[in-house]
Amino acid sequence: MIDTIHYNLLHAVADYDRKQSTEPGYNVYALSLYLGAIDRAERRIEEGQSLRQALVASFTGRLLTVVLKAVGEPKATDTEQRGSLADCGF
Repeated sequence: MIDTIHYNLLHAVADYDRKQSTEPGYNVYALSLYLGAIDRAERRIEEGQSLRQALVASFTGRLLTVVLKAVGEPKATDTEQRGSLADCGF
């Protein structure tokens, strides 16, 4: 199952990055940051968090909704999209 999830997440962030690359102010390092977030989410899953909890703790904003959709989860709530420093360990 994790292989399918991993593939879907990779595809989702790569597609998101490709679309963002045409926008002004695009961060050329964004894709590497997204890939790091996937790694963190997968570690959280291995530690016992649910798929949704792991993704919400690893992504924010529109990208969170994109990755949730990619793995068949419902759209992110406004609160989930805003994120929380508590999820980052602060």
